[in-house]
Amino acid sequence: MNLIEQLGGYERAKHEFEMIKEMKPICPGEIETNNRLLLEYRRQHNIFEVGDKVVVKAHPFWPEDYVIHTVEQEHIGKWYMSAWRHAEPEELEAGKRLEVK
Repeated sequence: MNLIEQLGGYERAKHEFEMIKEMKPICPGEIETNNRLLLEYRRQHNIFEVGDKVVVKAHPFWPEDYVIHTVEQEHIGKWYMSAWRHAEPEELEAGKRLEVK
């Protein structure tokens, strides 16, 4: 069982990590680690939040399928989110969707 599951699931862990940010803002290493854990969990469970970087899954009719998008509030819960996936670190570095390996 990973840390997020030990804390009671994603929403509970997110709440706990937000409290840590408020109480200990001078611990950037811990905050970065917590943010990374939450992002990894979102990637594994196809959860999207505002600010996440995503790419459009391969689609023959969408010319922007190689561009990285930032999730905005109005995107959350829309039908087309199923066409997105989280951008991988290598894609973020390259600034575009990379071909499947």
